[in-house]
Amino acid sequence: MLNRRDFLSAAAIASFASGAATHRVLAQPALVKTSMGPTTVDISTGHAGHSSLPIALGYWKEEGLDVNVFGVAGDTAGVQLVSGSKMDFISLGGDPLLAARAKDVPLKAVYMHARMPIGRFVVPKSSGITKVAELKGKTLGMPVINRGTYAEAIFNEAGLDMAKDTKFVATGTGAPALLALKRGDIAGWMSWDTAVAELENRGMEFIEFRPKSFDSQFGNVVVTREEVIRDNPKLIVGLCRGIAKAVHFGLHNPDAAIQMHWKLYPQSKPQVTDEAKLMADSRRVFMARFSSYELSGTNKYGESLPAQWDYAADLMKKQGHLPDTFDVTRAYTNQLIDQINDWDRAAIEAQAKAWTPA
Repeated sequence: MLNRRDFLSAAAIASFASGAATHRVLAQPALVKTSMGPTTVDISTGHAGHSSLPIALGYWKEEGLDVNVFGVAGDTAGVQLVSGSKMDFISLGGDPLLAARAKDVPLKAVYMHARMPIGRFVVPKSSGITKVAELKGKTLGMPVINRGTYAEAIFNEAGLDMAKDTKFVATGTGAPALLALKRGDIAGWMSWDTAVAELENRGMEFIEFRPKSFDSQFGNVVVTREEVIRDNPKLIVGLCRGIAKAVHFGLHNPDAAIQMHWKLYPQSKPQVTDEAKLMADSRRVFMARFSSYELSGTNKYGESLPAQWDYAADLMKKQGHLPDTFDVTRAYTNQLIDQINDWDRAAIEAQAKAWTPA
């Protein structure tokens, strides 16, 4: 039994321990707030690598970051928000970034995310159209009107002028685009990989047309302001390292990644009662994008390949979208890639394989 002196001593020790614990909690640095935006408001499972997974798996928190992820309606809005310091990071395709740099907008790619094009140009298989040339004079659709070099290359190779020989209308994604295709309001659809996969899950069968240059192009990159690169490289490393880990996890356990995404974005879960179909459909959307994240031409996540940037710039110059004197190296940097890749891949793989639903 404790006597009064022993009791007071114990109480003092307990009080000190409690105070020390409180001090430790208070001494922990606050998470740094930042923001990241996919250039779509439809944040599907395919976008899990830079939205839900780094949050659900604690990768950004481990980097000391509290990342606010919100979808942005299109490239133009994304460029404006980041350049105007309304958000710190955006995922962009090469075209809008290069166009912005040509206008001296101080943005730069710090991480190559999708290593192959995410654009998809499709026509319904039931239409009987087998050649791009057959689309001359037809009305075609896009989620939002944004004629990029990817689509232009497809039409140029078929001997068509995209602006003169076709008409494009804005359809949005999902049900409106599906209805436009089924009714024949549009003969084809230029969209991105995950959006096309979602229509395939709704029963559409497509023929896809790709430019001959498909393998020379890339999909999208993580972009920020030059001042962030100069003044806060640690922020970039933390955000992109979290994305790299999330992508690695997702590639090694797609089903786990999909279920984590649904918890943070429940609206992205299809309303399908057949569990087998639900997962099959969801894997289609997920891998439509995640397959482009697989390493190719490098063993480092996020590393830009100069040849791909050179090709993108040369194509835009030929199509009159960039001045001939434009220096493409102004648009990207690899200076932080080694730090971004400083983590244990085997540990992430083991985590992915050991994951079980909560």
